[in-house]
Amino acid sequence: MKKFFKQVVSFFQKHRQINSLIICLCISFFLWLFVTYGRDYQHSISYTLKFTDNEHKVEYFTQDSVITVGVKTNGFEFLAKSSARNKKNIVIDVDKLNINLSKGNAAVPSSQLKTQIMQNLGYRGVDITVSPATINLSWNKLYSKRVKVINTCEFKFERPYGNYSEPELMTQDVVIEGAKSEISKVNSIKTKPIVYNNINKSGIFLVPLDLDLPSGVTCRMKSVPIRIYAEKYTENVAMLPVKVLRYEDYRNIKVLPKQVKVRYRVAVKDFAKVNEKEFNAFVLCSDDAMAKSDKLKVNLSNIPDYVKVVSIYPQKVEYILFK
Repeated sequence: MKKFFKQVVSFFQKHRQINSLIICLCISFFLWLFVTYGRDYQHSISYTLKFTDNEHKVEYFTQDSVITVGVKTNGFEFLAKSSARNKKNIVIDVDKLNINLSKGNAAVPSSQLKTQIMQNLGYRGVDITVSPATINLSWNKLYSKRVKVINTCEFKFERPYGNYSEPELMTQDVVIEGAKSEISKVNSIKTKPIVYNNINKSGIFLVPLDLDLPSGVTCRMKSVPIRIYAEKYTENVAMLPVKVLRYEDYRNIKVLPKQVKVRYRVAVKDFAKVNEKEFNAFVLCSDDAMAKSDKLKVNLSNIPDYVKVVSIYPQKVEYILFK
């Protein structure tokens, strides 16, 4: 590398006329740049106006949403503001305009917009023109109401974990805004039907809302928190005798089999609390039940809330009537 550099230096030392040529070219280039971009240019670009405010609940409309902005500035600033020429929207803060919002409409002179337009485009101390000369602006008052949030998410747990209680919607309702006629169509907002898999611990999920709302209706809250209580579970089996509950006087009735096998799940932390002797398995014996089938459905009672029944075998038992 050093050898190459020495060769380059040696070449320019031997050919001094080339050095002079390069210097002249550089001077010519900078002179051309100064002459070309030092003078003023006039250019016109179209933008879309968007009106907003932070204090009033108002929805704005305008038929003159597209404006043409003419800017006269020197070429250097023209190059520096190339990003401004690529902007599509100019946001106008209505709070900074002299408008009476009680009327519902106004003819806004474009001259009132110049300051905010220049701030949006990044120009300072230059002359701009805006057309059309007047912007016809109208607005509707926005109403708000609270609507219920409905969870449509599904939470699936990694074994041996399970949901200890129902998912808890930490935000029960949200506020929507819009025209009175439109928000009356909305009574609830659902979460997006997302499936969360392989959950193995308690936590809070930030779930997005399904904001497919009528035109002009908005909801500032985009997601809601849902708390999940996960616990490690274990399974066990209880053999329960089947009792016969009689609506009438069926004294000579026997059921086969006399016992059913109940498989249940319980959180490990609650396992010691389970008392299988308190569980009851029974059938309801009546003329209607026996007329419909030669088997009776097995029912369970006294099952604690923290115990989740997985299966009953058999689910129906045969019965025998004795005279």
